[in-house]
Amino acid sequence: MQVAEPNLFTALSDGSLSFAYGVTPYVFALLVLLIIAAVWASYYKTTRPLSSNWKAAFITLRSAVLVLLLFCLLRPVVTTTQVSPQETYLAVLVDNSQSMAVADMSGDRTRMEAVQNEFVQGGVLEDLSESFQLRTFSFDKQTRRIASLDEGAEAGTASSIDQALAYVEDQLNGLPLGGVVLISDGADNSNVDPAIRAQGFGDRQIPIFTVGVGQDQIPRDIGIVDVSAAETILEGSVFNVQVALNHQGYEGQQVLLSVMDEDTLVTSETITLGAEGVTRRYELELSPERPELIVYELQVELQQDEIIPENNNYRFLLDNTPKTPLDVLYIEGHPRNEYKFIRRAVEQDESLRLATYLQTGPEKFYRQGIKSPTELSSGFPVSKEDLYEYEALILGDIEESFFNADQLQMIEDFVAERGGGFLKSGMIDEGFINTPIADLLPVTLVEENFLPGHLRGGIRRGDHPTGELYFPRLTRDGEFSQLLRLAGDDNQNRSLWGQLPQLQGVYVTGRIKPGATVLMEHPSLQYQNQALPIIVQQRYGSGRSMAITTASTWRWQMMMPSEDQSQETLWRQLLRWLAVSAPQRISIDFDREFYNVGDVVNVTATVLDEAFEPDNDATLWMQTVTPLDQVTDVPMEWDISEDGVYRSSFTVQEEGVFNLLVDVASAAGEGSSDASEKSAAFVVTPSLREYTNAELDSGLLARIASASGGQYFNLQNVSNLAGAVEFTPNAYSREVQIDLWDRPWLLGLLILLLCADWIARRMKGLS
Repeated sequence: MQVAEPNLFTALSDGSLSFAYGVTPYVFALLVLLIIAAVWASYYKTTRPLSSNWKAAFITLRSAVLVLLLFCLLRPVVTTTQVSPQETYLAVLVDNSQSMAVADMSGDRTRMEAVQNEFVQGGVLEDLSESFQLRTFSFDKQTRRIASLDEGAEAGTASSIDQALAYVEDQLNGLPLGGVVLISDGADNSNVDPAIRAQGFGDRQIPIFTVGVGQDQIPRDIGIVDVSAAETILEGSVFNVQVALNHQGYEGQQVLLSVMDEDTLVTSETITLGAEGVTRRYELELSPERPELIVYELQVELQQDEIIPENNNYRFLLDNTPKTPLDVLYIEGHPRNEYKFIRRAVEQDESLRLATYLQTGPEKFYRQGIKSPTELSSGFPVSKEDLYEYEALILGDIEESFFNADQLQMIEDFVAERGGGFLKSGMIDEGFINTPIADLLPVTLVEENFLPGHLRGGIRRGDHPTGELYFPRLTRDGEFSQLLRLAGDDNQNRSLWGQLPQLQGVYVTGRIKPGATVLMEHPSLQYQNQALPIIVQQRYGSGRSMAITTASTWRWQMMMPSEDQSQETLWRQLLRWLAVSAPQRISIDFDREFYNVGDVVNVTATVLDEAFEPDNDATLWMQTVTPLDQVTDVPMEWDISEDGVYRSSFTVQEEGVFNLLVDVASAAGEGSSDASEKSAAFVVTPSLREYTNAELDSGLLARIASASGGQYFNLQNVSNLAGAVEFTPNAYSREVQIDLWDRPWLLGLLILLLCADWIARRMKGLS
């Protein structure tokens, strides 16, 4: 129900009208009848003859005058609740977030300008101050006391109405708070429902009056909703940037989506916008050229009639700094072309170190890529600590007898617990059946004797089908997988795959395990109604595993021109994928993908010991370097609820790149440098939050008002606000009687009736 200052009509409608001198409505009605009767009697005989219609008109006019005089003389009043002037406080909360700078009001005014026009120049605040002691606050994600509404700068990067109400509740605690006026567009992005706190205000009889500012729908706008990109990549890698766009008013229109590196255009694509109001994702492919931290700017072409230009740009950080090479251990049973060409593929890749242990003859082994004379000097590692120094493990054409039972179990633990990557390349010794290696593989193993005759022969050459030449077929997953990407453009990628020479030979395994993904398969051979897999992958425990069931990928280099890098590209991508997900001894995580000025950054560091078990006995210090090169050092505290996890937080005050260095002093810090310190970076950018769903949320504001016992107003009818606040019951209202007889319109009506009566009498010549 709308509450306002009561008047005669509202008093009549709700039955609150009475007379100060104690006359009841029934007595008043009786007096009215007597007046009408007396007037009728006085016009029973007239000095001049009158028609019945004129007599009725004279009786009506004279009766109305006398009844109106009687009504005023009896002093009609309405009983209502009203605040005691200047004895009650009123909090005025005005939204000061960036969305209030949106110019969607009449006359191209911003929302804040419209608020100032109505409340300051329009006199609404002055009207409120006549009955209340005002306390004015501005809020975004924080709330502060202000002297006037003119202090707003629309700079807040987030809105939290719940926080603002809590702040008022705390600051005015103990004072006679009669109500709250909340001025906002309702674009709350705090993920907390403020109507719950408003209910608490209502329980204490403190009504909240909400004033909605802005349009219910932004008519013309294209906005970046979200950007997803890899924060860290290995040198020379290609990565995708996914952009989520929403728009109003541009369905089917083509716009340019581009990525800039400072003033240099990195990549661009013309996209066609879909249905309005529906968020749609678009993808761009980048390959950074500088080995450093790079801040890219994503831009959506600005249209001339867009209302919100700020949400057409977004900056994100990519860490392309040189990193410690990922260590990959490769065990091979004999010199073969596949071994030689795999080593060649990664020789120039500084992000990978391939340590190989090659059996060249009976009891003869050859080590390559080792970083110390003692590495692999005793063959395959015999302890977890030694094996866990690697991020990935490749087993080539090696027999099961090369390993003992403990080493086989250690390999499974390396993947499942340490989180390493595992690749089985080429033919698989049947001895691995019923061993931990069989559990690791994404395919089941079958003895050759159980296979149909045409599938026997393994990868050996011959006239059997499994040894013939064939063009492998990419599955749908493989066609779009980054592991098998030879070019960013889909058509170009298909073209390059079509130019690669045939492979020769396939090792037949059993069925694909549940959860595994086939990326490449044989074009014609099947086993149990499934095409024979060539490349298949899966998650296993904390790590990854892959099987490549051919030993002839070397043909992709040997049979191609020397300048072709397809084979090298594929093997680098495969090995990086295997190794990059293996956790480091120290890892740093942030609670969000991006931050804005004033945000709290929560940093989490996870520390593992030499056995890659959580380390709770570490001492950590975090050094922060701001964009202005200010350096601070703070300790990180162990989170007692999580093993090996340490936390710290701080508030960012400027835009730009922040660099962190976490130093570890403990048993976990012994050994290599990457086990004693870890660096990371993040970027503070302009906010998108305030421009996503920036239209007026009148529904939320109405719920807040309703839950507290207040009312919702829009800016067009805000002139009624002062009366509604004054006469809405609150904890400090008092019952009053308001006179109705002294209303100017009653005097005007009385004069009008007297004039009409006099004119009519003169027209008929009556005295």
